[in-house]
Formats: sequence, structure tokens, C-alpha cells
Amino acid sequence: RPGPTFAEAAQPEWVYDSSDDGVALYHQHQAAEGLLPFKAVAELDVASEQIVLALLDAEHKPQWAPKLKDTTVHAALAADRFQYSEYYTTPWPFKDREFLLLGTIARRDDGIVFSAVNAPDRHFRDDGHVQANIQELTFAIIPLTADRTRVEFTFCGDLGGWIPDFVQEIIQKRWPVRFIQALQTYVQDNTLIESERYRLLQQALACDLNDGVTRLD
Repeated sequence: RPGPTFAEAAQPEWVYDSSDDGVALYHQHQAAEGLLPFKAVAELDVASEQIVLALLDAEHKPQWAPKLKDTTVHAALAADRFQYSEYYTTPWPFKDREFLLLGTIARRDDGIVFSAVNAPDRHFRDDGHVQANIQELTFAIIPLTADRTRVEFTFCGDLGGWIPDFVQEIIQKRWPVRFIQALQTYVQDNTLIESERYRLLQQALACDLNDGVTRLD
């Protein structure tokens, strides 16, 4: 494999921290001040397609995702590109947070990756929430067998304003574990059917794959 690119070399290394109920947690050495990075990795006894369906169904995500009180899709820019907001509750006396995001979905060699960063267009912001600054938010879905899937949840961001130590602990160690557990439970307890959003995504990813084959030829 060629050596790392400059961007890859500049990224702090992920270091294994601990495991909690089958979820491996990682932290970054020398992360920039104010950022709360984490990485969580787990293998789930669910089909990868069902995880994709659950994450695509943004409107029902608050039913299972911890601390998520509401989600709004502001604009579908393409079948694999969305502008949306996620609104999270925080403990009193802190104000709730909004993640105003530009999200993309892409196929990679071993699976599908949901990614999001701060949306450049900020006019959808809700002034009743503190705005989070999201540098990286990715969720990789990697099928291992027909009914077993590896997931990798990576986050790096500044949640805006002062965050006490105990809330930072929740964000970096408890939130990713609970998110992955809740996702697995939701998928196991519900048979999710293909939605129009899912069918359009499949078509877009297939076109991207065909374009790549054409370029290689």
C-alpha cells in the first residue's frame, strides 16, 4: 500500500481505550483543544441492509437514537446527499444542541458509509439551540455475512459553549455505546421495508459504481 497522504498523516492516531458490552472504544492522542473525538467499533447480529434502512429513515430516528429529540430533512440535494438538522437534548441547565449538517452516503470497497459535516448553508439554523461544530461524523456499515455486520462510528466536533467533564464523558464513552446498542435493538425488533429513499439511493450508488468501472476501462 502507498504511504499515507498528507491529510491522513495529519490526523491524530486512534488508540484503543476500552470495551463496553461488545463495543470497542477509541480515543485520539493530541486532539485539538475543544474537540470531543471518539471512535466506536462493533459487530452486530443484523443484516447490513437493515442498518442502512434504519439510518435512511431520518424521521423515525428519534424513536431509538439516544438523546435525539427530533430530525428535520431540509433538502434532498441528491439521492445520496442531504441537508438536515438533528436536535439533541442536554442535561439542565445547558441548552439543547443542533447539528446542522450536510450528509452524504457513499459506497466503498467493503461497505457503505454515511458521512456528515457542518452544512455551509446556515439559514436553516434554529436559534433556540446552541449550534454544534461538526468536523467529522461517519458511520460505516460493513457486511461480514448475510446476518452479521461490522459498524464503525466516528465523531469529532465541538458542541458549542462550555461542556462540563461529566457531559464530555457521556459523549465520548456512553453515547456511542448506547447509540449502537439502540440501533441493533431497533433493527432486531422491526422488519424494515425498502423505502423510496432507499431505492433511489441504490440507483445512485449503482450508477457511481458503473461510472467507476467505465473509468477503469
